[in-house]
Amino acid sequence: MFDSEAITPKRPNDNAFYQQRLPAWKPVVNIQTTMPVFGILGTILVPIGILLLCTAGAVKEMRLDYSKCGDCENTHYTQSCSCSIDFTLDSKYGGSTVMMYYGLERYYQNHRKYATSRSDEQLRGKPLSAGDSCAPYKLDPNTGEPYAPCGLIANSFFNDTFQLRWLSHVQKDGSSVVVDKKINLTMEGIAWDSDHGTKFKNPGGADLSVAFNGTAKPPSWPLAPYQLDPENPSNNAFLYEPFIVWMRVAAFPTFRKLYSRIDMTLNPELDGGLEEGKYRLTIDYNYPVLYYQSKKFFVLSTTSIFGGRNVMIGIVYLVVGSLLLLIAAAFAVIARKDVHSFLRQ
Repeated sequence: MFDSEAITPKRPNDNAFYQQRLPAWKPVVNIQTTMPVFGILGTILVPIGILLLCTAGAVKEMRLDYSKCGDCENTHYTQSCSCSIDFTLDSKYGGSTVMMYYGLERYYQNHRKYATSRSDEQLRGKPLSAGDSCAPYKLDPNTGEPYAPCGLIANSFFNDTFQLRWLSHVQKDGSSVVVDKKINLTMEGIAWDSDHGTKFKNPGGADLSVAFNGTAKPPSWPLAPYQLDPENPSNNAFLYEPFIVWMRVAAFPTFRKLYSRIDMTLNPELDGGLEEGKYRLTIDYNYPVLYYQSKKFFVLSTTSIFGGRNVMIGIVYLVVGSLLLLIAAAFAVIARKDVHSFLRQ
């Protein structure tokens, strides 16, 4: 026989928590309770949508397709080619900062094998840590050294460069005045703060060339990672901000990425923005796109308190808010009919 005292009882403790006797509140979902919720949400979303549309409409933007710039589209991508395109701004692009973007069409950065072909451990300051996820660009087949940075994303880094020149200014009387001044650009501050210095770090040491000993540059790169910005030593290797921007893959096949900023403090001749007039864009055409039937474009844009131009998010807020208000109004009509039917009884 078993000793009843030696058997551990399986009955839970007799308290409110174990016996589920704690006080609880269970919402009753009906027309009377959901109607004010929908009404409040709709009242909040509609003004936000109108505000987003108004601010997006105030943003000025100019897009320039340069896929077939001069004869550069017929030049092999291993050979350097430069071309220029003149364009005119019909109005002033005001603000303390004007953004310069480059864009690509039919470029699937969201492909699974492409998006995962990278080594986050390497990008945090360990050049020799090229993981298996970097395949097929993990090791140099000739030397056996790891690529730094490794992977498909890094190897396909966008390497077109832009220079902007202000040719002439249109005065109020319609006359044109020759200016011919270079617009100074800055690449500082174009990467996310959560990426720069956190997800992307350079290896320790004052000399980056020594830190990258035992590694090979990606095969499509003309320069080593520590030679990307000779004018600013701190903006090199894994902390090179255009590289950080490129490594944040796009969700859609047509996208644009921030190239640089036109800071008015660096251009004192500009009176609070890019003046109306004629400009010249000089392009070092290095990135091939036509062989896979793609396009690349250049964008100038002002900003608002919500960032760049984004009409779609304002439309979404406005449509969803309007639908919520319509549903709330329909519920109000139904509730009123129910009350009248109850009073007639």
